[in-house]
Amino acid sequence: MKGINDKGIIIKGIGGFYSVLTDDGNTYVCKARGLFRKQQKTPVIGDWVEFDHDEESGYLIAILPRRNELVRPAVANIDKLFIVISASRPSADLLLVDKLIICCEKLHIMPIIVINKCDDAPNHESEAIVDEYRLTDYPIYKVSAATGDGLDALKNELRGSIVCLAGQSAVGKSSLLNAIIPGIKLAVGDLSRKTERGRHTTRHAELIPLNGSGAVLDTPGFSLLDSIEVEPEEIKNYYPELRRHKGECRFNGCLHVTEPGCAVKQELLGNGFNKERYSRYVRLVNEAVEIRRHRYD
Repeated sequence: MKGINDKGIIIKGIGGFYSVLTDDGNTYVCKARGLFRKQQKTPVIGDWVEFDHDEESGYLIAILPRRNELVRPAVANIDKLFIVISASRPSADLLLVDKLIICCEKLHIMPIIVINKCDDAPNHESEAIVDEYRLTDYPIYKVSAATGDGLDALKNELRGSIVCLAGQSAVGKSSLLNAIIPGIKLAVGDLSRKTERGRHTTRHAELIPLNGSGAVLDTPGFSLLDSIEVEPEEIKNYYPELRRHKGECRFNGCLHVTEPGCAVKQELLGNGFNKERYSRYVRLVNEAVEIRRHRYD
């Protein structure tokens, strides 16, 4: 194709066709060159690409280097992950939250903890979740998609950033986006009365450009990043509460679990490090040890 050479970001990909948004606000539907298949490269949402185009369509000619890449859903170059939790129903799966945080740390994505449905629960319910993560110093927002409380702060986090949402179904991810971004009208699910597990409402991932700058992607399902590949010795490096005390233990390789002379565990558990979060940390370390043991059996 003889046309204009341009750069943009992929905001949607369906059936081998990719919608590419340029800095001037124009969108072009492009196909990928066969060269990508030979190179075993697959364009994904969030990729910055070079492409040739005419007035409406074009061909992708290069995928620019990625800062990070998620597998489920397939998306690249994420700046922030909104980890959405419910203050009421469904009950918060904080082990999932911890896994998501570890993946954020590993991929250099800023985790943002969003406690939704605060209008539907006593204040102490949301404060209990805040206490779990207070020492992380991650941004934590108590909001309500139903009443609008706290949403201005989330809008500020969106500006100039590529943002992905994750969390259990029915915690209100789509409702939050509907409240923050007028006009997108995403489908909203509900809870099964029998299981209290949410029905998935998002059918495919799509990057939604925001007025001004930034974009957001609504993720389908709550299995995002639920299988982490990390060595047991690494996990402590992805906990800000533990990372601040690096080098204080008797042994350099201390996992802060059962080792003698663990100054970090003794100090933190006596100074505000949440015991439930620590218990989940030990569980994740032990799981990683078992995974490694089976890997080499």
